[in-house]
Amino acid sequence: MFKLNKNFILFSLIFILAFSVYLFTLAPTVTMEDSGELIAAAYNLGIAHPPGFPLYAMLGKIFTFIPLSSIAWRVNLMSAFFGALTVTLFAFIILKLFKDKVISFCFSLLLAFSPIFWSQSIIAEVYTLNTFFVCILILFLLFWEKDKNNKYLYWFSFTYGLSLTNHTMLVLLAPAFTLYILFINKKIVFNWKIILKMFLLFLFGLSFYLYIPIRAFGQADFNWGPITTWQDVFAHIRRSQYGDLGIFENTYSKLGIAVSFFIEIYKQFFWPAIILALGGLIYLFKKYKSFAILSSGIFLFNSLAIIFLRKFGWHIGIEYTYRVYYLPAFMMFIIWLAAIVFYLYSFLKKALVKKEKLFIWVRFIFIIVLISLPTSFLIGNYKNNDLSNFWFNYDYAKNLLNSLEPNSIYYFSYDGSLQGDTELFSLVYFQLVENFRPDVDIVSEHNFFYKKNYVNLPEEYYDLNFLEKRDKFLGILNKVKDRPIYTNFSLGGDDNAFGFFTLSNVYVHKLYSNLNSAKEADFNGYLSAIRNLDEIEVIQEYSKAGLASHYYYNLAYYYLILGEQEKSQHYLIKAFNLDTAPFNHEYSRFINYRATWLGKK
Repeated sequence: MFKLNKNFILFSLIFILAFSVYLFTLAPTVTMEDSGELIAAAYNLGIAHPPGFPLYAMLGKIFTFIPLSSIAWRVNLMSAFFGALTVTLFAFIILKLFKDKVISFCFSLLLAFSPIFWSQSIIAEVYTLNTFFVCILILFLLFWEKDKNNKYLYWFSFTYGLSLTNHTMLVLLAPAFTLYILFINKKIVFNWKIILKMFLLFLFGLSFYLYIPIRAFGQADFNWGPITTWQDVFAHIRRSQYGDLGIFENTYSKLGIAVSFFIEIYKQFFWPAIILALGGLIYLFKKYKSFAILSSGIFLFNSLAIIFLRKFGWHIGIEYTYRVYYLPAFMMFIIWLAAIVFYLYSFLKKALVKKEKLFIWVRFIFIIVLISLPTSFLIGNYKNNDLSNFWFNYDYAKNLLNSLEPNSIYYFSYDGSLQGDTELFSLVYFQLVENFRPDVDIVSEHNFFYKKNYVNLPEEYYDLNFLEKRDKFLGILNKVKDRPIYTNFSLGGDDNAFGFFTLSNVYVHKLYSNLNSAKEADFNGYLSAIRNLDEIEVIQEYSKAGLASHYYYNLAYYYLILGEQEKSQHYLIKAFNLDTAPFNHEYSRFINYRATWLGKK
């Protein structure tokens, strides 16, 4: 008779619980930031922003064949699947370390229902696949340490190379992995056969980056580029366009990011957890030094190394973006918490060895307290992570496209903001996945829609500042005749080289040759409902608040043009209150535009 292994039952239960929760809270469509871009890259087997995420695109393509719901939902489902797999493998690691099923169960689900990990498990993003690889790599190393069988090192090498084709951030863990391997076996560096095999297998895993030239040279429908030469390929993989390495830049400001990292730990867990986790790390150094070295290395290289190797100083946008990078560090933090709990339980078990009945009650209370941890996380974080009815930027982007006249040109000027990412990538999703409004030509310096309308920009364009780039692009558009042109920003006559003036239709700004032409124009707005907008005003999450603020600025323009000053001021205040960077270019442009429109300049 077939007998189920208890560990199999445990891991199956963990996977089902995590996956079920993710499924119930899964976003039904495109969401914020990179979501639209990654869905389009998966659907079209295209190339996303540097380094390209080839493995994610290929796996995402497989999920698009699932005959359920929308393409976006299917790619979101991939994050839920790898999120649940990560949690299951994480439970395996904890069980292997501490040999306690209750601790394994509870602390793996603590990860599952922690705010940031959960948030990445219900949208199209690369981070649950990233954490999945972290767990796999750790397990291979633990198997190797126990069995001393080099086949695990070979599997580790191949998998490590493969993991970098999902996200290059894992390259930062190389020092931690190297220290661990050398701690177990220093003599391995003299065994050139093993080193050579590991290196070749690593390159084999890394070879999945050949996807980039294959798809780029094959003219994929979505191609972050242009990628036309091998030099472009290597530059894309190396993330050259970002130029974000800068150890000696913004040194003091980076301390602010480091402080925010520890504050993020508090937000994810609680202040006493920091002390408890530190105790767990000390316990590991005494009882399992090799893993203490490995876990502390992963923690440091996936947090402080990110902060101090990159050039950016503190900014609310950087703080928001970095929080997902820290996920492997958070995982190590949870293992340290599990370690201190295991130590306390072992201490009580030893202390009460002669008091069996009392120990039974202590164990019962201990289990109840442990189960309460992931339960409280599940209940407390459910509302903020329930995206099952999230349609905000879907409605926004669809309304935007619907507001455009037939055969329009829409010029999107990217300002580097996360709301800019959201808007542009949502449009990428609608046109390249849903084929919605194919009559509209969307143009930008990114040339995402290069198969329809490639804008050939001169080399000197990329040396210009933000406003000069806009003027250069407007000069190109000025040559277009007999097609309505819209922009994602206002023009107030004296703020551009051509004297152009725009009118807001609530979502976009229609281009006119001058102020008089704008005032004489037949003006129509496009007022339409956007779901979840009221919720965003309450929660004010960074990226969502930014797009809502942009929408309210457009409404302020719209009512100004209609002559409804009170309504215009009302929406200006709402935009300002939600604005992630008050007094930025959107605010100053509105003030300048209003003065010109009202004849007060």
